[in-house]
Amino acid sequence: MMLRGFSLVEVAIAVAIIGLMVVSTSMLLQRLPISGREVRDQDLALRIARDKIEILRATGYTSLPESGPFTNILLDSLASSTASVAVTDYNDKTKQVEVSVSWRGDNLVIRSLSLTTLVTQNSTLP
Repeated sequence: MMLRGFSLVEVAIAVAIIGLMVVSTSMLLQRLPISGREVRDQDLALRIARDKIEILRATGYTSLPESGPFTNILLDSLASSTASVAVTDYNDKTKQVEVSVSWRGDNLVIRSLSLTTLVTQNSTLP
């Protein structure tokens, strides 16, 4: 009775296939940029921007501020963060408001998030 094993070529091919799978998986995992910290930071930036949008919408058309930076206590939780508002005319009775929040993410990459809304001037009926 003769025992038969794997030849050197078969073993080499199997090792190469397994190695290729390991390399492919590690490359795929490196391309997934979202870590737990990045998700937390994005959620925090979204909360800051959404809060500012709601405040501006509640104050109304005539009380919209000039374009420029704004502060929020939550900005301290984001690394190297800044926040700004850009108010532009959309048409005669409508202004476009864009709120942007930027911060330094993982690997020192600058991340940003922007929300845009329209605020209209209320007209009275005769």
